[in-house]
Amino acid sequence: MDGNPLSNPESSPCLIVNADDFGISKAVNEGIAKAHGRGIVTAASLMAAGRAFDHAVALCRAFPGLDVGVHLTLVAEQALLGQNSSLAGKDGRFPADFHQFLKRFFCGRIRLTDIRAEWEAQIRRILDCGLRVTHMDSHQHLHALPGILGLTFDLARQYHIPFVRIPLEDRLLVRPVTAQGLVRMAGAAALGASFRLARMHGQAAGFPSPRFLGFHEGGRLNPENLEGILKALKPGRVYELMCHPGFTPEDPGIRSWNYGHHTEFKTLTSPEVRSLITARRIRLCSFVDLSDGLPGLKHHPVLGPDGKG
Repeated sequence: MDGNPLSNPESSPCLIVNADDFGISKAVNEGIAKAHGRGIVTAASLMAAGRAFDHAVALCRAFPGLDVGVHLTLVAEQALLGQNSSLAGKDGRFPADFHQFLKRFFCGRIRLTDIRAEWEAQIRRILDCGLRVTHMDSHQHLHALPGILGLTFDLARQYHIPFVRIPLEDRLLVRPVTAQGLVRMAGAAALGASFRLARMHGQAAGFPSPRFLGFHEGGRLNPENLEGILKALKPGRVYELMCHPGFTPEDPGIRSWNYGHHTEFKTLTSPEVRSLITARRIRLCSFVDLSDGLPGLKHHPVLGPDGKG
């Protein structure tokens, strides 16, 4: 046994396919919902501060089988608490991107108490819609920062959210060296260092977490790299694959990310992908399945020392 509390060596691989950025735009929302209805997406992380939040909530009700999590947000969107916070400018908006956020955060210009208050407001906004929330992660993985990670776990306990993403990529594949790949590798190294620093300060313990996949392919999941991921899944393990399906976003700011939203949508709804999942006996599941005790999965409340077991 590999030590991960969500592993069972006698079972098939279990895969949660989780779509990030639900609520950021109507085009992205529609792509996520249809990738669930027609494809392999089993869960989505909902942005309470997203400009298309109400549209996403309506889709949650139209697709009750779509598992819902909280996509905590501190950049690019309108802060729910407006100007009454060190997080927002005079226009009530968060910093434009994670670079601006990190500069302000490490210069001491953002208060942790304001992050807690804003994130509580985001969690409550989703819960007040009557949705069951089973997992929590964040836009651009900012919850993994030292100081913020401990706060994230505290909020998960407070609101009884059973799973928190640990965004450390499970080492399944040797990927080709490309310019984009080098950027993602640098980001993965920074996330790993940040998480380990948080762990040294006792901020990372107490929650199970599926093995995380999809960071290196973020915004660029295609049939070839998804096939490689699926073929490398190991029996008895539980994985979360992060993805970003959608149709072409209306907002030029989102389009500037150069994400292949529509390519991801087509990949995740491909009959060939579904056939490969069947052939390799991979079980598609959700965080709800883990919470409710899917047969063949062992659920324990405590992680191993690296957050993954």
